[in-house]
Amino acid sequence: MRKRSMLAIALIVAAAVLIAVLSEVVNFNSVSAPRHLGFVLGVCTHGNESSESYALENGVRYFRTDISLGKSQEALLGAEHSAYNASYLGILDYETLPGGSSNKNWSLNEWNASVASAIAAYPWIDTWEIWNEPLVKQFQTGYMNGSAYNYYMLIRSASKVIKAKEPNATIVCFGGAPIADYQAMLWYEQVWSYGAYKYCNAVSIHAYPYGPELLSGSQEQAWKASLYAYENFTHVPIWITEFGMPSSSVETQGYTQSLQSAFMEQGLALFGNIGFVKRVYWYDLWGLSDGTLGNNFGLLNLSNPGTGAQSAAWHTFIGAYSGSKSTLHNQ
Repeated sequence: MRKRSMLAIALIVAAAVLIAVLSEVVNFNSVSAPRHLGFVLGVCTHGNESSESYALENGVRYFRTDISLGKSQEALLGAEHSAYNASYLGILDYETLPGGSSNKNWSLNEWNASVASAIAAYPWIDTWEIWNEPLVKQFQTGYMNGSAYNYYMLIRSASKVIKAKEPNATIVCFGGAPIADYQAMLWYEQVWSYGAYKYCNAVSIHAYPYGPELLSGSQEQAWKASLYAYENFTHVPIWITEFGMPSSSVETQGYTQSLQSAFMEQGLALFGNIGFVKRVYWYDLWGLSDGTLGNNFGLLNLSNPGTGAQSAAWHTFIGAYSGSKSTLHNQ
């Protein structure tokens, strides 16, 4: 594939912005999530067994999580799949490697071996995401050092290992490109031009707001333009593998459960009107506390240390889930 120039990418973005502006403008202060969503809806999780059980008992079947080679996670996810037919988007990343995230010096050969071990341990997982947020410094370890070429090689190697075992597996690339970030998009376009397009069935975007506020017209248009731009140069389905807002924060004032719920409705409405968005995963299921920031993203709130107290957004999510393509899972 011939590599596009920065000027060409800029023209793509400009065209995408024009498409978005000419599209019907939605007043997100009054919109509700569509009754019927044309994509699969799921939720990110980090292995809190009681909250996952609660979600499963309430009909949720689609989850996204980092995959480790620890026996406890293997047993938990296997049990959930066996009992509920739970479906996981498994992230192959720093957690999959020997030693997990503490392993700062690993090779491409170690990566290939880890991928092979993961697909052997989880033979029922058929959707795999290659790395999580490769442009974030704290996730750049070993061979994944921030180089676009090295990330392409991770994709290429993992895809070959996976497809040799399961030819029909779905490979999701980009690991969550930040939405509406032009410089990041140039980096991902470089990854694509090296040849990633040969190995990717979908690409992954992460969508977070600028702060404790609903999507404004300009931010909504920027999100929309970014999604059109990614689809324009990849021509594969877009998966929103993280999309969320905290319901509370230790450092930042203004986050509330009602704001979180309204933001969810806005985002689902936006994604529901874009036909090439095929999956959306809310971040997060059980009130993940985001380091020193203390950001509580959970649908099941940290105020209950077990299952988690239901947030307002939990009810919004369950209502949207019942009208999404996720329900086909149980038919």
